[in-house]
Amino acid sequence: MQLPTELLSNLAEVSATFAGFTVLVTLFARKRVQGGAAHDLLRLRLVIGANIVVVMAALTPIAVTGMGLSQTLTWQLCALAFLALIGFLIGNFVMSYKTVRGSFPPDRLAATVALVLAVPVYFALVSILFSATATHQTFYVAALIGTLGQASFVFLRLVESTFTNIVYQPTTAASTL
Repeated sequence: MQLPTELLSNLAEVSATFAGFTVLVTLFARKRVQGGAAHDLLRLRLVIGANIVVVMAALTPIAVTGMGLSQTLTWQLCALAFLALIGFLIGNFVMSYKTVRGSFPPDRLAATVALVLAVPVYFALVSILFSATATHQTFYVAALIGTLGQASFVFLRLVESTFTNIVYQPTTAASTL
C-alpha cells in the first residue's frame, strides 16, 4: 500500500505547531471576569484537544501500516481510532462544560460552525468504515483537514474573545517620534 506518509506527517506537524501557538497566544490574554476566563479556558482546551486528535489520527496510519493488514482494513481501523479520539474529545468537553454551565452564554456561532464542519468529517470516516473503495486515503485526509478546520475556527473565537476591548496605548518613546 502506498501510504501518504509525508502528507500525514506534515499534517501532524502543522497541528502540533498550531496547538503550541494557541498556548502562546493565551499567555498574552487579559484577565477576565464573569465567566469569560472559564469560557476561554474551555475554548483553549478544545483547540489543543482537537489538535492532539489530528496529530494522533495523522500518525495512526503510519503505525498501522506496518502490521501487514489489507489496505481496506488498515484504513477502517484508522477511521475507527479517529472516531474514538473525536468521541473522547467531545466527551471531555461536555464534562468540562457541565462544571461552568450558566456562568456565560454559549458561543452559538462556534458551535454551529463546528457542527457544520463535523458533517463531512463524520461522513468521510463512516464512509471508510462501510466501504471497500479506493478513496479511503482521500476521505481520511479530508477528515483530518476538517478537524483542523474546526480547531482553527474555535481558535479564532478564542483570539477574538481574549483580545476584545484591549486598548492600544503607545509608549512614550513611540509617541515622541
